[in-house]
Amino acid sequence: MFDDDEPIVLPPGPKPTVPGRVKLEIRNNEKVPIDDNTQKVMLTFTGEENSRSPLDIVAVLDLSGSMSGQKLEELKTAMLFVITKLTPVDRLSIVTYSTHARRLSPLRQITENSKKEFEILIESCRATGGTNMEEGLQMGLSTINHRKCCRGRVGAILFMSDGNENEESDAASIAVGNVTVHTFGFGDEQDPVVLKAIADHSRGGTYSNLSLDNLSLGFAQCLGGLLSVVAQDLTLVLHLPDEQTCNYRSQVWIPSTTRLGDLCIKECHKVLMEVHLPRGLTDILKVSYTYKFDGEIFESDPLIIAVQRTVEVTAEQQQTLPDVRAEDIRLRIVRIMKQATEDADSKNLDSARDKLIRGIKSPTGFSKEEVGGSSSKQKEDVGALWAQLNGELKYDLRAQLEELLELMESQYIYERKGRAFAYSLLSSHNAQRPAGRGYNMEKFATPQMCDFLLEAAGLDVKS
Repeated sequence: MFDDDEPIVLPPGPKPTVPGRVKLEIRNNEKVPIDDNTQKVMLTFTGEENSRSPLDIVAVLDLSGSMSGQKLEELKTAMLFVITKLTPVDRLSIVTYSTHARRLSPLRQITENSKKEFEILIESCRATGGTNMEEGLQMGLSTINHRKCCRGRVGAILFMSDGNENEESDAASIAVGNVTVHTFGFGDEQDPVVLKAIADHSRGGTYSNLSLDNLSLGFAQCLGGLLSVVAQDLTLVLHLPDEQTCNYRSQVWIPSTTRLGDLCIKECHKVLMEVHLPRGLTDILKVSYTYKFDGEIFESDPLIIAVQRTVEVTAEQQQTLPDVRAEDIRLRIVRIMKQATEDADSKNLDSARDKLIRGIKSPTGFSKEEVGGSSSKQKEDVGALWAQLNGELKYDLRAQLEELLELMESQYIYERKGRAFAYSLLSSHNAQRPAGRGYNMEKFATPQMCDFLLEAAGLDVKS
């Protein structure tokens, strides 16, 4: 149990303002048929320009014997970049693991003196021994969970590995709890199954598959998000109409909540839902949200989403809005990727490749059930889906399917390289955040993430 985190000592100054940290945009058709029908509604949450939350990072670093040489040098470069981007409101702790875990420092405030001491600690790291992921993760969690000073602070673990864990280690089974853990794997010997499981068990974590020469880029992109959090624990409060009792004269709501995690400056998080409308119902949803900042909970005013019910609805009015349709198609393509990955994991590579090929160009398409639509068996032409997409998103999704197909050329290639790419790709789409290499990096990146990427690229060149 580590409760020795340093208190933050800062000069007095104005307290940051809190209003207007989250913007909600709602997209749906305004005119819908009067009879029973189903409508798609998309909610987009965007982090507004505002003061960010202070950050506590625990870097859990693999120093097993396989890390010697260039890998260790790349890791040091990446960690030095992390140190340079932290400010006096932030704190850092470093944990290393090989055969056993070792904590090199408690959570310390970033000052000119501590920066120099952290740099010395990083430069003194040596690689030897086995890969005890479980002990390293447990020590990182203990450092985050037992902080004395945690009010209003973002806490996260950056967990890195290049190999398979020891036989006595079982990091994937650890109950991470309400902690964000971003995992980073690189090299052909990494274990993407364990690394993705650790991230999935955490609160809003991602798994990134990195090549050896872009460790700094992967860390930088993640750090750019962590250092721009403006709303913590964003939670959607959704009230749906009770179809058994609702009609146009009365309304009974069924409430539910969905945790969306932290939101960064200029970051967008989309929630797409399909709502069944009983005949005549005009108020179709009631929406509000809560978030935390500086340890306080803020709640938005509830907003009722209403539509106009009419007997005469034109074909154009019935069409799903383009941006809503684009998000729907993205989710369908991601489900195809997920199904193909599950087939490949089961060594059913022919089925996996068939799904990807059909997803790219098959004129027969998939049933709506296959791509996660309604229970209807009606066929939907994937070619027609592609025709409804334009620009960068269309290129990105096609490119992702095509690269995944290449990495499923054989079971050997998939297990050496394809699985890590697929898991990282799915992690990125599920979290709607960049995760590792791939064509999805820019789609979810915020301006600060892009700036950090450029700075890290320059650092790598200089080193």
